[in-house]
Amino acid sequence: MNKKKVFIIFFLGFTILIFGIFALFNNKKEVYHISNINGIQIKGDTTRYPVKLLEKIDGDTIIVIFNNKELKVRYLLIDTPETVKPGTPVQKYGPEASNLNGEILKKAKKIELEFDIYEKQDKYHRALCYVYADGKSVQEQLLTAGLAEIKYIKEPDTRYLKIFKKAQGVAKSNKRNLWA
Repeated sequence: MNKKKVFIIFFLGFTILIFGIFALFNNKKEVYHISNINGIQIKGDTTRYPVKLLEKIDGDTIIVIFNNKELKVRYLLIDTPETVKPGTPVQKYGPEASNLNGEILKKAKKIELEFDIYEKQDKYHRALCYVYADGKSVQEQLLTAGLAEIKYIKEPDTRYLKIFKKAQGVAKSNKRNLWA
């Protein structure tokens, strides 16, 4: 082979290697699915939207005022025992989860919602959100108390899954409520 062919082969190989390394380290870019919720374009980044609590439904569902309109909110990544589902009896620890959720939110001076990157609503048209009371995750508090469990994990909407797993682990290791 002549030197020119060797150089071209080396150059192409080096270029492919560089692009491969770049792609490997740049693949964590989040692709946002933008939705319109009550007239606001929601990207799904870590923006927190202030809301006013209108009603606590149960341990993982609330109704809030968001952009001057009612919005039913289902907490992302967790599930609490049922208390109000038609045709379903009240489940063990359901009232406790519902009460704790209500207490946290009623005491809060500031309630905020945060959406994840892809799915913004479920099939029942409830907003899927992380909920914060005075800057603290309500989901994390319910998990730590052993009154919620991690459920309904749908990639890529898993921003706080590791934190929630740690909180649930605390409840399990301390045998709190659901984990007694």
